[in-house]
Amino acid sequence: YFVSQASPLRKVHIRGQLRLSGAVGGGIFEWGYTSGGFTADSKIDGGIEFGSQQQYCTRNCEIGDDALYQHGAWSNVLIGSKGVYKSEPQEMGKQTIIESTERIAEKPYIVYDESESKYYLMIPRVQVAKQGISWETCCSDHVDKVDFENVYVAEEGISTAAVINAKLDEGKHVILTPGIYKISEPIVVGKSNAVILGLGMATVQQADDASFMDSLIFVKDDLQGVRIAGLMVQGGEAGSNALIQWGTHCRQVVQHPGFLYDIFCRIGGDRDASMPEVKTNKMVLINSSNVIGDNLWLWRADHELPKNVGVTDSRHKVFNALEVNGDDVIMYGLFAEHTLGNQTVWNGENGKTFFYQCELPYDVTQQNFGDHGYCGYVIGDHVKTHTLMGAGVYSFFRDYDVQAQCGFRAPEGESGINLQHIFTVFLNGKGSINHVLNHRGDRCSSTSQGRPHYLS
Repeated sequence: YFVSQASPLRKVHIRGQLRLSGAVGGGIFEWGYTSGGFTADSKIDGGIEFGSQQQYCTRNCEIGDDALYQHGAWSNVLIGSKGVYKSEPQEMGKQTIIESTERIAEKPYIVYDESESKYYLMIPRVQVAKQGISWETCCSDHVDKVDFENVYVAEEGISTAAVINAKLDEGKHVILTPGIYKISEPIVVGKSNAVILGLGMATVQQADDASFMDSLIFVKDDLQGVRIAGLMVQGGEAGSNALIQWGTHCRQVVQHPGFLYDIFCRIGGDRDASMPEVKTNKMVLINSSNVIGDNLWLWRADHELPKNVGVTDSRHKVFNALEVNGDDVIMYGLFAEHTLGNQTVWNGENGKTFFYQCELPYDVTQQNFGDHGYCGYVIGDHVKTHTLMGAGVYSFFRDYDVQAQCGFRAPEGESGINLQHIFTVFLNGKGSINHVLNHRGDRCSSTSQGRPHYLS
């Protein structure tokens, strides 16, 4: 299964080994080039061969008694997963092992009951300190079963944002079947426990004739248990403040968490330089507390169709991939790439990110990026408690010589700031990242190409 971002594996049983790259020649370990990915709630009898994966996130998986997790390039993060990782003496990377998943509800899914000839939407309940898979010993106490009488099945070209909003207001859950849903007003979630589930890379896109929008998808304040899953969300020509916005404040403590699963945001890439550019200020904005992300890939294009040529001169503007202002927000598997400002900005307290992969933009200059001190992951100066584990920031300043000050920025001297296995890598191109964290850590440049610089 030779893939990179936006190709997760979930809830599968593999009666053999899972190989995540292959012996194709070139690249790390002569196993080609694979960038990073995500597997969750899966059982792999023969273990996992990470191969050349630069970074990989494995959450709540199990392998056979005699099997192993092995290889990988720079960073593997195993969260609540059972089995043994085999380290090799020559490995450049590090393994981050988190014994249990603090709190998680698995992604909603659909089943067909042959005895009733009916479909059901299955909504797993929240589990704490979870280890291993959910489905082998699953019972009705662990999942809510919803009849499709309470589900609206949307179709491209028929289901406008207004239609979807009306169904959500009726208290229905929404399934987006495969297609591109071009919207001129936001999809608004206004009721607790609502589920929006996309199938087949269902895409929500700002229509070209739409006006500026605050967000394309908006979750109202103080809601409980909302789940949004399986969507690609794309910006439009008029722009927006955010592609997804969750709440406007974090004043109220939310007892039951909300979830984002397999959310892939994209600015550019699907249009060439002759077409108008698309834009947004930030991709995902989380203002509410107790929101959990489970595999988010937030990507500003570095190349675009139809000729796969590079995006240049800071075209397709987006400044932040993720901004978090709410408290007690968790990310399991966060990928952020190529935005024109700080990639991730975290202002909320008690935030936690388990696995982070970030590549800085290719096409910026020293004046519009390096001189501003932009970097891959910023924890606000006022923040007292934060956890970041298994995190990498890469540089490929393709077009201009850029000296980035650091890969990560965080308050110094705060005992509640927990950073483990964070590193920077020079991939290719020009320039450098001068430090790993603030003014600490070695410079990565062409003299250390392809080797991770971990914060000691």
